[in-house]
Amino acid sequence: MRALITGVNGFVGRYLVRELQGKRHSVSGIGRGPFEMEGVWYKDVNLMDREALKQAIDEINPELIFHLAGIASVSYSWREPQVAFEVNVIGTINLLEAVKERQIQSVVYVGSSEVYGPGHRLGEKFNETTSPNPQNPYATSKYSAERIMLQMGQMYKLPVILTRPFNHIGVGQNEGFVVPDFARQIIEASKRDEGIRVGRLDVYRDFTDVRDIVRAYSLLAEKGQPGETYNICSGEGRKISDILDLMRRKYGNLNVEPDESKMRPVENIYSVGDNNKIRTEIGWEPHYLIEDSLSGVLAEWEIRLK
Repeated sequence: MRALITGVNGFVGRYLVRELQGKRHSVSGIGRGPFEMEGVWYKDVNLMDREALKQAIDEINPELIFHLAGIASVSYSWREPQVAFEVNVIGTINLLEAVKERQIQSVVYVGSSEVYGPGHRLGEKFNETTSPNPQNPYATSKYSAERIMLQMGQMYKLPVILTRPFNHIGVGQNEGFVVPDFARQIIEASKRDEGIRVGRLDVYRDFTDVRDIVRAYSLLAEKGQPGETYNICSGEGRKISDILDLMRRKYGNLNVEPDESKMRPVENIYSVGDNNKIRTEIGWEPHYLIEDSLSGVLAEWEIRLK
């Protein structure tokens, strides 16, 4: 089928391209700035520009849509909450308006586990029936986008499928996320005998390899139920301090120092998902071990910082 990926030039978009091409879909993408990838028709489009977006949709004529584009940083959303809402909510509305008269087979919306907010107690996993309780502008914007996706999807008879991916990791992820931030600092500290500066290490997160994440998106486009929400996660909570220990163990006894600038104004202590729904309904489960994912990121940063 003809697949469109919004935000194709982001970390996840490139992996999704390969996943869809592996299933013989023709892939087009829109995003901001330059982008080039073999076999992908690409156009630089601002989601806030309704006319340019409509023109791109007319040219692509998609059958499958994967909506990845948006502001993805919690810290940025605290600095620029208005921008986060404009891009994540109004941009989503503009996309739906641009495709409302088309025969679309599936619209997969990439949301965020951040909409759940803080866990009530350690060991309690979020499932899709957990009431959202977003605690930052990013999470609030993503939950708002979810609701408008469902409402406009019903109005325009679009087969909208909502996803709530938890933390995902892999080679190519930009700094600003915990694993690449750790990797850069670990490689630099191992060369210069410096310390590693960190935010809170006592929080728990659910990590999944990005290759497993995009496989879930593809399967949901094929088998997901319109109007439904699916967690995408490993189902295993890992303390951030344990992630750091896994990453630094082969680099010696590197000193770790707290950094107030890396502390969020509001922090979710335990954010771990229940993946039973996607396992049983779609047949998805993660394949990649976290140790392998972390090793890949460290190897990437060793090359970058040679």
